[in-house]
Amino acid sequence: MAEKGITVEELQKKIGTEGKPVTLEIDKGLIRRYVDAVGDPNPLWQDEEYARGTEYGGIIAPPWLLCALMATFPIVSQAKTLPSAVPEVTLPRERVLDGGGEWEFSLPLRVGDTITAHTKLAKVFEREGRMGKMLFFVYETNYTNQRGELVARSSSTLINY
Repeated sequence: MAEKGITVEELQKKIGTEGKPVTLEIDKGLIRRYVDAVGDPNPLWQDEEYARGTEYGGIIAPPWLLCALMATFPIVSQAKTLPSAVPEVTLPRERVLDGGGEWEFSLPLRVGDTITAHTKLAKVFEREGRMGKMLFFVYETNYTNQRGELVARSSSTLINY
């Protein structure tokens, strides 16, 4: 039984609920700031001449740039409400723990790409833990470029206790 008057069964009825799409543009400055921050010297990320000679034909972004950006996007939330990838689905408990995630990359991120993330609630279930019952919220996100091509896919879990 979930807290705040919401049952697991009621939460499961929200499976398939989508959050608002989030869009970002990939540019050289963004790539440069990221690789400088993480200390990645790969010339494929910054050296135009080198990158032109590769199978990509130009500079691309490290795939993990997408992971870092999507994890830091501000999500508007109401007072006393935890931010969520799908704000329409309220997390009924006070504490949240990152339960991990998986990523699959299909295409490189290219300079000039506009990436749109579409996130939906894929699963809700409850398990007993040392501190009592825990709710698990599994979100799936598809990332597409401006041509509608799938660039990446992720699955992430939030533990609400």
